[in-house]
Amino acid sequence: MRRQRYVYFFSLGCLALLICSSPAVAEISPRYARIGLFGQAAQRSFEGGDGATFSEIVATLTFRSAIQEKGGFEYAFDLRAYGYPSAEGRSQRASLYDAYLGWRAPNGRFAFKAGQMWLNDLGGLGSIGGAAAEFVLSNKLPSGIGKLTFSAFGGLEPKIMKVGYVPNITKFGGFFSLEGDGARRHILGYMNIHNQGLTERSVLVFTNYFPVRSSLFLYQTLEYDLTGPAGYGSSKLTYFFANLRFAPWRPLELQGIYHRGWSIDARMITENQLNGRPIEEQALEGLLYESLEGRLTFRFSHGYQIFAGYGQDRTSRLDQRMNHATIGFFAANLFKSGFDLRVSDSNYSRGTDSSYNAVYVSLGRNVGRNVYLEAYYSSSVSVFRIINNTWSVEMRPKTSRYGVSSVIHLLRSASLLVAVDRLGDDFSKEISLLTGISYRF
Repeated sequence: MRRQRYVYFFSLGCLALLICSSPAVAEISPRYARIGLFGQAAQRSFEGGDGATFSEIVATLTFRSAIQEKGGFEYAFDLRAYGYPSAEGRSQRASLYDAYLGWRAPNGRFAFKAGQMWLNDLGGLGSIGGAAAEFVLSNKLPSGIGKLTFSAFGGLEPKIMKVGYVPNITKFGGFFSLEGDGARRHILGYMNIHNQGLTERSVLVFTNYFPVRSSLFLYQTLEYDLTGPAGYGSSKLTYFFANLRFAPWRPLELQGIYHRGWSIDARMITENQLNGRPIEEQALEGLLYESLEGRLTFRFSHGYQIFAGYGQDRTSRLDQRMNHATIGFFAANLFKSGFDLRVSDSNYSRGTDSSYNAVYVSLGRNVGRNVYLEAYYSSSVSVFRIINNTWSVEMRPKTSRYGVSSVIHLLRSASLLVAVDRLGDDFSKEISLLTGISYRF
């Protein structure tokens, strides 16, 4: 607990140091800053007369410096605050994404950061409250491949939904990055998550973005656990995602996506081991999810395109695969009318048990120079909900949703979002309003 307080107060100290010193050090003047305030309210009524209301207010504050290639200070501060006016007993909360202060050597060969940060090269594992160092091993390899960098890090694990750190959890590791022309980037790293003397996870991380001219793009990322959680189970590939895009002819684009994961609650298994509780075999098997999808897009005129795709999804080892086929059309400035039209129809089926269609239609247009107005309709929607820090996805095949949204540019650096929609099926109806203003300076 004492270590957590030290890291937390150090993060706040970094921000205070930044604010106090910014007038004297021109190099750390903010290159990106944004303030946002968003609110949503929804009223849901059920068959029989019962109803419920929900409201939420979200405030965002972001300051981020440019990367100082020639040396100097770097910093970032990214805060989210949430309030729930209509929910009795639901407390306000805040979450911290970044709060660090860093320095880069004048020759750019060494950099150091301290505070709370998200190392994006490590994906979902990259949230750290501690320190990270970067060493440029070579700015130009002999073969001309690009810049080779090594980074090392260590610290605590920040909480996702609150400001603070998870008790008794430490994280450390390092990764190599190789950067080349055309945004080419390759990452190979290692992450160790320690929980009170036990190794909760020991993971190899690999990320690869590989463009070939302007016709082929390959992105893939994977996680490979070297051991099972707390020593239980065996090493295995726990996550893999690949996205391949190929344009053999300028109007034609082919895309393939494969996604596979082995979802297991490594923390619960480790804590059960620490507390002497039995570990069920089902918990070690975890939840396997897998999806494969292919899509073809043909641009037959400027601003006009048609697309078609087919895929299969599975959310459990025992489930049948869900098949889905999609066909759609998009036109920008349809017949030079100024309207943008998108239409798609997707069919979902699982064997002979169930089958339904999901239709989406949107029509949008600029109104003057500063307003974009869009009307939309969709059927067979999915709803993502978070209740008591647990999430769920509700499939609603017989639900219809329609509404309007608008983006209004108030000033050169400010924009206003307003959206109103209605969601309804045979058992309930929901009307919601979303609005927000964002100012960037």
